[in-house]
Amino acid sequence: MSWSREEALTDPAVKEPMIFVSEFRFNLRDIPTEITMRIYRPLQSSRIIVRRSHNLSIPELGAPPAAKESETGSEGEALHGAVDEMVRYYNEARTKGLKPDASWLVPNANFA
Repeated sequence: MSWSREEALTDPAVKEPMIFVSEFRFNLRDIPTEITMRIYRPLQSSRIIVRRSHNLSIPELGAPPAAKESETGSEGEALHGAVDEMVRYYNEARTKGLKPDASWLVPNANFA
C-alpha cells in the first residue's frame, strides 16, 4: 500500500501534525542577532502558523504584543503579520529615542 504524507500521520497517537512550509531569516536594523521565522501548516487545516526564533522585549515599553497564529491560508499574509508585529514594536522604541540593543531579542524557548 502506498501512503500519502497526511495518511502516514493519522494514528490516534500522533497529535497536531504539521508540515514545514518555509523559513525566512533577517536582522532588525542595528541589532546583529539573526531572527528566523518558520511557517507551518497543520495537516488537517488551512491555517498557517508562524513561529519565530526570538521575541522582542523592550523593558522601557512594557509588554510586547502577543504573537498570534494566523487563520488565513495565505503564507504571505501570515508572515507579514508576524514581521509587522515585531517591526511596529521595534519602531515604537526607536521613535521614543531608545537605542536598539541585542538584549531586546529574547530567544523563544519553544522554537525548535
